[in-house]
Amino acid sequence: MDVDALSIHFPEVILMDILSRLPVQSLLRFKCVSKYWEMLISEPYFKMKHLNRAKNDQDSQKLLTIQMCHENRIFSMYSCPLLPVQLVEDVQKLNFPSNPTLLHCRIHSCYDGLAVMEVHDNFKPKHSTLLLWNPSTRESIVLPSPEFPRGSLSIFGLGYDSTSGGYKIF
Repeated sequence: MDVDALSIHFPEVILMDILSRLPVQSLLRFKCVSKYWEMLISEPYFKMKHLNRAKNDQDSQKLLTIQMCHENRIFSMYSCPLLPVQLVEDVQKLNFPSNPTLLHCRIHSCYDGLAVMEVHDNFKPKHSTLLLWNPSTRESIVLPSPEFPRGSLSIFGLGYDSTSGGYKIF
């Protein structure tokens, strides 16, 4: 049986429009369909198209919260839809982007689905790590330590720089 005879080819514009309506977790799985789909989903233009569609879709907007159980000092993180009516099953528990033995965790800022977080490890209580985390893809990067001394009330913000096309932490 000829595999090419069974495949259906859509114009790129139509395929991009269909894929841009899907949740991020589905897109991550669909990167495995073919090298072409992986390239298409990874393109900056497609990412921006998907982000802009999600920003305008009320069903895609989420609230990111952290809860600490005082008895055992275990932190849990949740993603909740920002809908007027919300069901308990719509609340999604998320895995932390770092070591689960946290002493303290703080979300400093969220923008365009990204979060700047600070985590303190139980084994190094005086040391904190700054992360840039994407809860949708579960990917995170460790940010370099700031060159200035931080106080207990230091807050970090996150914004988009349209001139450079990148995100800035301030």
